[in-house]
Amino acid sequence: MKIVVDRQLLESIQPWVDSSVEWLTLDDYDRNPGSHTVDGFILRSVTKVSEHTYPSWVDVPPSFVLTATAGFDHLDTLWLESLGVQWRHCPGANARAVAEYVVAALLWMTQGDFKGSLGIVGVGATGQAVEKLALDLGWHVVPFDPPRERHEASLETSEVDSGRFISASLEDLMKCDAVTFHVPRVETGQDPTYPLWGQEELFASNASWIIQASRGGIIEEGALYNWAKKGGKLACDVWEGEPLVNQHLLEASTIATPHIAGYSYQARSKAITQVLYHLASFGIPYTNTPSLEGELCIPEVDHYSTSKELLELLHPWMSHADSFKKELLDAYLNQADRARQKEIFRQWRAQTPLRAEFSEWMVRASDHKTFPWLTPLGVQIAR
Repeated sequence: MKIVVDRQLLESIQPWVDSSVEWLTLDDYDRNPGSHTVDGFILRSVTKVSEHTYPSWVDVPPSFVLTATAGFDHLDTLWLESLGVQWRHCPGANARAVAEYVVAALLWMTQGDFKGSLGIVGVGATGQAVEKLALDLGWHVVPFDPPRERHEASLETSEVDSGRFISASLEDLMKCDAVTFHVPRVETGQDPTYPLWGQEELFASNASWIIQASRGGIIEEGALYNWAKKGGKLACDVWEGEPLVNQHLLEASTIATPHIAGYSYQARSKAITQVLYHLASFGIPYTNTPSLEGELCIPEVDHYSTSKELLELLHPWMSHADSFKKELLDAYLNQADRARQKEIFRQWRAQTPLRAEFSEWMVRASDHKTFPWLTPLGVQIAR
């Protein structure tokens, strides 16, 4: 059994899988794909899989393709299925991590004092995680997901509990003070999301804050730039065409990050566990599942005088965002070549250390009183 794996995933997966598996890094495979016949691939979202990227599969397709990510729009699933290739993804693994990014970004942009209404567009695993955190914080939540409502309404009563999902109206969504997006990129069918919002929706909305941690292009970037230049506050983690980034949108963003909202120790552990379960379904046994024991190193929290300072400790990307934005803008303003711009994005994304989610942190009781948002986020009280 030979499996191609993204180099960044290899160390996290190999120790738990049966020793009979032979591993080949994606880098080595890409250098000479025609010389390798492999049984499967384990990838990340940075690798596009289609007939045009891997034409040699037409002759010798693998048995499966796994992506250790919730999203799978980087996979041409119809093409894979036409070849008889099974594919799997890891839905929900990074839901809590993305939700914490959304809430941290909104608190950071409002100095820890957001008290308005939050519209959630797309209420799947991630949207529900955002909803729970927001409700815990006492915010008014407006969940908007007409496709989910229609789907649940189509099921037999016995298949859903009495709390069947009811989507908010578009009118109520448009009244929200902040809006966050958590939908897949869908270009066809009854409910396309590419694009979902453009100039008309953005300027009809009451939102002063938008968090875009969904998929690049879900909101038209030209329209989003115009909205931000008019005073809207934007936290943008995903970009159409990434690793190339829209320079103007980058400049207009209050928080700019390189697709790292779902990066945490816990999210990685959940994703790797799902990958192992998928491998087992293909007849590849694993010996155990990952543990975070001994891996997390949480620094002692000193006293902080402002919400922004404390948030930058608990969620380091709130402090890294300015440096990332400056370095990438300098590359554009100095007319660096496209390869350099891509390299900067990829380096920041690849070199970002995983963070511990809020529940792993301990902050003294006096700071919990000073910053009342700590307890609802799951931050513990130091004893």
